Amino acid sequence: MANQPTDDFDWVTAQSNCSAALFFARLQETVAKDVERRNGLADEAPHWRFELHGQDEDRFEVSRTGARFSTARSAVVAFERVGPRINISGDGVDVDFTIVVALNSSGECRYFLGEAEYPGWEIRKMALEALFFEVEEEGL
Repeated sequence: MANQPTDDFDWVTAQSNCSAALFFARLQETVAKDVERRNGLADEAPHWRFELHGQDEDRFEVSRTGARFSTARSAVVAFERVGPRINISGDGVDVDFTIVVALNSSGECRYFLGEAEYPGWEIRKMALEALFFEVEEEGL
């Protein structure tokens, strides 16, 4: 079990460092690294390329394109910050959920999906796994 903060825990400062804007920026940085890593696995899916688009403070996307046959996007996962929420949705891939950022009972800032708490890598896996690894091979 994680350490519980003492009764004099400075939750005000902790909360000020636990915002959707900060965690969205961190999510964008780590998703960019995931895209680079996935593209580095060219032997896994040599016909596909993954790209990060629309890098701004409130929205970005990761797309899958057919590198050999077309530049048209075959699927996209969009990440959008709307106030305190981060919406993650897919087009051409079955992804659709909303997360919030909050302090857990140990005073640590974490992503929450409903009542469940997740570290950043798990949120990225839930968002990108189908895009990166469940590619239909029809017509290839």
